[in-house]
Amino acid sequence: MKPQHTMKVFFLFLFVNFSITSCSDDDPDPGCYQELGLKIIETIKGERGTIRAPGNQFCSDDYVIESLVKVGNRPLGSLIPCNLDSEFQIDGATVIYSGYVYERINDGDQCADFFEITEIRLNNQ
Repeated sequence: MKPQHTMKVFFLFLFVNFSITSCSDDDPDPGCYQELGLKIIETIKGERGTIRAPGNQFCSDDYVIESLVKVGNRPLGSLIPCNLDSEFQIDGATVIYSGYVYERINDGDQCADFFEITEIRLNNQ
């Protein structure tokens, strides 16, 4: 092989290797609402909220987390988690949670922002 050709192959190898290794996999891996094709619009870390049982002022059929922090890109003000474990289904419990907020469906019937819990604990723990 000619030295020039060898250098071209070498630099091509470096370019391809750099391209592959420089790709970041920092995007969250959604686990909920995929059947609806919803995208994650926000990541929450260590926020405080109150669990509200079905029949609450937000959603009549679902548990929600009423956030103690009002954020502009969450216009509904409460979160409907897709994966709230039964041990946290306690009306009035204050929790610290992290997770993903999903985009809204513009059908007018959505009572809370779609949410996937990645971490949750009672506030007193």
